[in-house]
Amino acid sequence: MKKILIILCSILVMASCKDKEYNFEVTGKIQDAENQLVVLNEMTLENLVPVDSARVKNDGEFELKGFTDVAKFYSLQLENGSSITLALTPGDEIEVTASAEDMEHSYQVEGSDDSKMIRQLVKRQLEAIKKISRLSTIYQDSIESDNLLEIKAELDSTYDRIMNEHKAYTMNFIRRNSRSLASLMALYHDLGPRNYVMNPSADLEYFVLVDSAMQDLYPTSEAVKALHKLVIDFKEKQKQDKIMEERLGIGAVAPEIALPTPRGDTISLSSLRGNYVLLDFWASWCNPCREENPTLVKNYKKFNPKGFEIYQVSLDKNREAWLKGIKEDNLNWTHVSDLKYWNSRVVPVYHIQGIPSNFLLDPRGRIIGKDLRGEELDKKLREIYN
Repeated sequence: MKKILIILCSILVMASCKDKEYNFEVTGKIQDAENQLVVLNEMTLENLVPVDSARVKNDGEFELKGFTDVAKFYSLQLENGSSITLALTPGDEIEVTASAEDMEHSYQVEGSDDSKMIRQLVKRQLEAIKKISRLSTIYQDSIESDNLLEIKAELDSTYDRIMNEHKAYTMNFIRRNSRSLASLMALYHDLGPRNYVMNPSADLEYFVLVDSAMQDLYPTSEAVKALHKLVIDFKEKQKQDKIMEERLGIGAVAPEIALPTPRGDTISLSSLRGNYVLLDFWASWCNPCREENPTLVKNYKKFNPKGFEIYQVSLDKNREAWLKGIKEDNLNWTHVSDLKYWNSRVVPVYHIQGIPSNFLLDPRGRIIGKDLRGEELDKKLREIYN
């Protein structure tokens, strides 16, 4: 099916672009690809758009042309599914050499500094992926081993080292080549499905660095515009996170909550002042919350006689399910909810992005701990009451 689509796209490309003006060309030689269709696709934000195509000659040579008014990324794809990424700007004359059997690993490119840097980046990326793949093979081969836990721990350590080394390489690559389109690509490359090397939340300075350079060089590029929007969004997110940290950070007084109980009356969080209080957000439909409840029950029984209280806020939307969850899990402390699910008024106030989530408050209502679960909660309470 993929071959049919490539062929159909190429026919449309050749029929519609015959008389268009061209301002770049991609030529080269691909071994063992005689008579295969080679297609040049523009890589847009949504999909691949065919630009030109040709049959590889008997000697492996091919020639493709296209027009662009700004620097863009392109995919050079063979009929067998192999592909490489190129960066093309108006006036470029690029030459590619490769082997059809292993195009991604074997290709070389001349005539474009950006494309050559992409080649460097891809080569290092493939090396890291190969190392990670070996770890997966070792683990699968060790499934029946008596030392599986020790083997897994060692593999996890090696995996972390590979990831850290590759991230350090990527950061250095971006710093040295911030004005290259290759660095724009480096921000988004991965070492597996959803295993991205760079994270805009943790590594925003690198996204800002590339964004600043790309805005200066290629402000009209769609890829650059998308990066700029991402940077603006994450800067705003960091600003909001800082505000929330000041409002919900260690030492801050927890914002007031006053919601209905299962009986219908209203109990405020501040009414429990004078005690150490665990403000816990949960829901009966939340499996991780239900799994954590036995830990809360154990700690409540142990420390409630010493003055420990729990104020549990549910994000349920069904009253019966909420009450059933309380009964089934034996949760004998203060419960409140407005039964508005994620539209609950507490969600934005406490910046809740997932549950379970909790805050440990001192007798004055000040936050002294966050997201304490399992042994961490028990340890903290033992420190307080001992």
